[in-house]
Amino acid sequence: MYCPICFNDTLKIASSGVIKFTFNGKSKATSQLYYNLTQDSEDDLLSKLDDTIDDYFKYYSGFQNCDPIKSVSVVSIDFKCRTGCVLSVNHKVNMVGMIFTKDDLKNSLEKHARKYNIPLELTLRDL
Repeated sequence: MYCPICFNDTLKIASSGVIKFTFNGKSKATSQLYYNLTQDSEDDLLSKLDDTIDDYFKYYSGFQNCDPIKSVSVVSIDFKCRTGCVLSVNHKVNMVGMIFTKDDLKNSLEKHARKYNIPLELTLRDL
């Protein structure tokens, strides 16, 4: 990926970090997924994805009036530039397609929406 500082194709994901989830612009402190690409298998990462979504949907289902989930944001700031550029904490990168696919995310959202009876009004381009 291109670094926003030096504009070279030198930006790469850090080997470990945090992915932050927001649903309809809201999240909980636990709406995060911690990853370690040197230790986590693909199944571990998908399990963490499921656990994070399950945790939020379980919490959200306890609300009196649940609005449909219309947007989901999955971002991280854990990136490094090979040339040593210092990235701003405001530089958030969409993680869909980097650690798990859109389909993985969509399947997990749909599974937990059914489980907790939460309406989804998403399209793949909303992810």
